[in-house]
Amino acid sequence: MSAQGPPPSAALRAADRLLAGALFFASGALGLGYQLVWVRKAALVVGASQIALSTVLTSFFLGLALGSYAVGRWLRSPRWSPLVVYGLFELGIGVFALSFPLGFRALEGVYASLYPVASGSAAALFALRFLLLFALFLPPTFLMGGTLPLLLDGLVTRDREVGSLTSALYGTNVLGAVAGVLATSYFAIPSIGMNGTSRAAGLCNLAVGGLAIAAFRTRAPLHAPRQAEASPTPRFYLIASFVSGLAAIGYQIAWARWFALFATGNVHVTALLLAVYLAALASGSLLLAALLRRGWTPLRLLAAAQLVAPLLVFACLDGWRLVSLQHVLAEPQGSYEIHSTWRFASEAIDSVFVAPLLQVALVLFAPVLLIGTGLPALVAAATASAPALRASSGRLLFWNTLGSSAGGFAVGYALVPALGLAGALRALAALSLGLGVAALWRERRESQRRGVPRAGLALASAAAAGCIWLGAGDPVRRTVAGFATDGERVVDLVEGPVATASVQASSRKLTLSSGNVRHATATQGEVSAQVVQGHLPALFYPRAGAPERVLGIAVGSGQAFGALLQHGVARMDVVDISPEIVRLAFAHFGAFNYGLGSDPRVSLHLDDGRHFLDRAPDQSYDVVLLEPAPPTHEGMHALYSIEFVRSAWRVLREDGVFMQWLPLHFVTPNELRRIVATHLAVFPQSLAVRSGGTDVMLLGFRRDRPPRFERAWLEERLRVLAQEPRLRGRRWAPACRHEATSLYGLLSLVLADSQALATLEAPVYVDDVPALSYSSGDRWLQRRYEGEVLSRLTFTALPLAPFTRLARLFPGPLPLLELESERARVLANFHVASPLEIALAVDHYRREPPGEARAWAAIGVAALHDGSGAKSEALVWLGTALREAPGFATPGFLEAVRLLVRHRIAVDPQRIATWLAQLGAAERETPGAAAAADELAQHEAREAERRSAYLFERAEDVSPRVAPSGPTLR
Repeated sequence: MSAQGPPPSAALRAADRLLAGALFFASGALGLGYQLVWVRKAALVVGASQIALSTVLTSFFLGLALGSYAVGRWLRSPRWSPLVVYGLFELGIGVFALSFPLGFRALEGVYASLYPVASGSAAALFALRFLLLFALFLPPTFLMGGTLPLLLDGLVTRDREVGSLTSALYGTNVLGAVAGVLATSYFAIPSIGMNGTSRAAGLCNLAVGGLAIAAFRTRAPLHAPRQAEASPTPRFYLIASFVSGLAAIGYQIAWARWFALFATGNVHVTALLLAVYLAALASGSLLLAALLRRGWTPLRLLAAAQLVAPLLVFACLDGWRLVSLQHVLAEPQGSYEIHSTWRFASEAIDSVFVAPLLQVALVLFAPVLLIGTGLPALVAAATASAPALRASSGRLLFWNTLGSSAGGFAVGYALVPALGLAGALRALAALSLGLGVAALWRERRESQRRGVPRAGLALASAAAAGCIWLGAGDPVRRTVAGFATDGERVVDLVEGPVATASVQASSRKLTLSSGNVRHATATQGEVSAQVVQGHLPALFYPRAGAPERVLGIAVGSGQAFGALLQHGVARMDVVDISPEIVRLAFAHFGAFNYGLGSDPRVSLHLDDGRHFLDRAPDQSYDVVLLEPAPPTHEGMHALYSIEFVRSAWRVLREDGVFMQWLPLHFVTPNELRRIVATHLAVFPQSLAVRSGGTDVMLLGFRRDRPPRFERAWLEERLRVLAQEPRLRGRRWAPACRHEATSLYGLLSLVLADSQALATLEAPVYVDDVPALSYSSGDRWLQRRYEGEVLSRLTFTALPLAPFTRLARLFPGPLPLLELESERARVLANFHVASPLEIALAVDHYRREPPGEARAWAAIGVAALHDGSGAKSEALVWLGTALREAPGFATPGFLEAVRLLVRHRIAVDPQRIATWLAQLGAAERETPGAAAAADELAQHEAREAERRSAYLFERAEDVSPRVAPSGPTLR
């Protein structure tokens, strides 16, 4: 005990421990919240989230290591309790968090000034990014690293408590981290943004620090400084601690790459990986505490855990397949109703939390449970007495976190690129097995027993054999092959520091993928949407001649960039962060991308597109275009924020064109509105143009007035388009009357001008609150209907400009009604009716005599509107049909009414219910209204049955706040 005062009572020590444990739980929650924010903010500097994760983890653990070492060795006070110093450390972390937004802006400024010096070398650029992030994160991570040694020094009084209390405190802190990472990902960042999360957490840290100082300010140190001077920790424990940390974080990085293969659309996967990993670590630590209290030997437990953990790593790798949540379209035909393959909490909770959590847990939890015993077991084995715990734990924490830092770097940047993910896992397994065997020998030596530890070596041999058997084959190639469709086979696969990319081939088709995300498809003899979108910026370039200098972001297959080069472009900068994608695009798609990889006009930059654009010179390009992954996938929000669009405006020359992708099959109506609103906030002069399939391109022009395109320009550029052999003589859709390479064929692709797009008022996307990644208010539509059905639903939110107004942009005279009809044929996959078709149907209705014939004509008008997704207009005409023939009750008529109500009923139940409630008394009593009400009642009964299978789902959980309204001419 310290000489400053009498020892505290046992009851007081218990109260101190309870309070300190609660505070340490809170600080763990705040610390991992910061880490998640830092990963997302760092992605704005270093690019892809996987690189950001590796870089942040490396610098994070290096700072923790320095903090634990310094506190364990030097920072002592004969007067202040270590618990008070702990409070001061928490105050320091809070101050940093409150100032983090300013610090990050300063880092970006320094980085921008040094970037030109380092950009010529990949190694120099990496070193610059790492050193700047490390310098930024060093103060808080240093303080975080010192908290555990301080708490142990302030709470552990008896030698026999060393192992159990160390494990208990470590586990409590990690459980807090689990709570923090989940709260940050699911609530804080989506609600108040990354900067707001940092500030709120900073205030909480100040509260934790202030409470610790207030509660422990009168406590005297439990151990005098001279008592705590321990003999040097044996080298074995330092090396073992380093290896344990390296393997633990190495596995974490490897698992992150594993889930990147098939969970790319879930923004919460990074948080869930951290949460499950930490929960398993905490569980392992708490389990170890219980076993140590029962007299188990720490080194023997460490050896057993390290020998069995690799077996579980390989055995559990495919455990995620047991929880495959899928939504499938269900009967009745055309209702767009969904049945899930399994149900638990609610449709939304299952999709974004329960299913991915179980998938992650089935892969990670069991092996990490054993890995989590490593550090506390080493601390318990290496520490001889309570007074020496602070110094011993500080040293071991230093080497463990130093190993963790090395593991984050080695696996992310070295092992996976060199050996592949499977090879990296085998290397980590060998490391764990080696540590287990070494722990067996060390335990034998310290117990002074002679002879070979036969039981332990038998376990080690069995574990090694099991790892060889379970780790045979290539799980990555096997998983990627499972994503192939239509008889495709994997012909090439590349694993690198950024992505796992592959090419699948069938008899006529090539597909380029990253994990399960399909970046591009090329089919022999057919033109792809990527080729068309590459031509569009040149076709609609708002001045004579061709664009001279172009920036292309995200290579994909390169088809878009190669197509644009055919228009006489002088120079093109192509930027992609993934060398794996670039290598496969150049090696396999040369016949489809016009030999992009060998074109002397092309300069390739292996960098993050957002990062490159932010640092490009002002007014340096005539065109900026992108071919990225879907906008709702992890990390893609940064290419749709207003900050990114402003950067595009800045680098464009006068009359330059910025083209942004709107894949209707991946985004919801609300997301479309916000993407368009963000685009128009910077480019008020824009066009929406269809490029094929379900893809729409936003073309923004750097000019103050609407562009005008001369006939001579268009005809010259269409001659270039006509040289594309896969387009020559073709039409955009079978029913089209004009060839794709004709003037009218081109104009039929134009959907909306700025005036029409401006009607889509919505909040803009910003970097700080990545709402495009998290939620959109109608994300349930994307969960249910991603693909063809979603594209029709989202198309209903896109306003169409009439050709009477579009004509001012193009040379005339133009056949306006013919162009309206041709556009409807181009959009046949969206079931769009042309204004002429609707006008003729309305005229037919008016010419019919009152009664049943007129009712059938009104049903025909309603069906045209309903097929286009304009449910409100369809219901208005359905009401007209009921008024025209109140007593009409033939089976055919009633079935027609039911079909109109049933179509998209799962999307529009509120609209239909409102329409029924607003019918007049006479219409409400008609057989047609009764049929409509019965169809709605059947739907509600099916929905009630579906919801009853969930624990928490209510009707409003999946009802749209604002239902799609249908494409209208604006």
